[in-house]
Amino acid sequence: MKVTSHTNELRRGSRRQPEARRNAILKAALVEFAREGLAGARMDAIAEAAEVNKALLYYYFRDKETLYGAILDRFFEPLVKRIIAVCDQPGSAGERFLTYARTHFDAVAESPYYAHIFMSELMSAGRGGSPHLDRIFARYMQPIGMRVLALVREGVTNGEFRTVDPNQFIPSAIGSIVHWFLTAPLRQKFAPEMGMSGPRAIPQRRAATLDFIAAALFVDREKGTALAASIAAAAESERPARRATQPKPRKKIGEGPPPYIASLSEPPPGAPPRPGYVYGNRWFPDFETGAAVLEAEKAERERRKAKRLRAQQRFARRRPGEGGGRA
Repeated sequence: MKVTSHTNELRRGSRRQPEARRNAILKAALVEFAREGLAGARMDAIAEAAEVNKALLYYYFRDKETLYGAILDRFFEPLVKRIIAVCDQPGSAGERFLTYARTHFDAVAESPYYAHIFMSELMSAGRGGSPHLDRIFARYMQPIGMRVLALVREGVTNGEFRTVDPNQFIPSAIGSIVHWFLTAPLRQKFAPEMGMSGPRAIPQRRAATLDFIAAALFVDREKGTALAASIAAAAESERPARRATQPKPRKKIGEGPPPYIASLSEPPPGAPPRPGYVYGNRWFPDFETGAAVLEAEKAERERRKAKRLRAQQRFARRRPGEGGGRA
């Protein structure tokens, strides 16, 4: 009899759609790590959400720490490329710095989960529990920081920016970008009537963030805020082109939430264009709705898993009597 090894089975499975499987695992892991943290995240839950078996999960990522490191790399690698391209392009220091701020904002807006993960990473580093932070700093944060620091120094030297300390100003600017995403649940609780999590929230917040940074940085405040407004407006004018390149909607729609929330990579046909929030190839009207839908889907998976387990236990109890009788 021919025996096929477990490893060979995994390798054959990985050849079919290796990148798709790996991406599915990373997307599921991002949500699990953002919700539960590194310590609380479960590989079983990630495998189930990614619709792969646990053995295949470990084939791609040998342990939870490796998978967590891959999640961080998945965010920072493209971010570094985008920011370096912005910092190295032609233009004044003011144009490039505000475009950097817009790029950083958009990167977090595209996946707010990363803001939560990175904040957890920073907090765990203070307790001496982060094996990733030194690598993330050397490979990603330092190249970004050096270029952004140079931009502020350039603007101060040529008189475009006020005489600010770059080492103090840059953390303040980054804080204004990231803090809004970290506090999304609080905004929804304390000021739901303000619509701060609705479909127009992202472009409004982008414009407000750039305006705030420009007003604090430019010697000619009026000129700076006008430049910030034009860069924010350009971001919105480019949005239809970005949306057209997103993946097609999934045909398999999960149970529970309405289809227009659960499965579309863009608003329904005939609906007015809305910025919304895209996770993978799924469109949501805002980040909080997306988080609620994903949480509901996770609860439904857990319910089905528990139901299957109860059925297996009932079957196992019946087997000794083979038909209901007892031995």
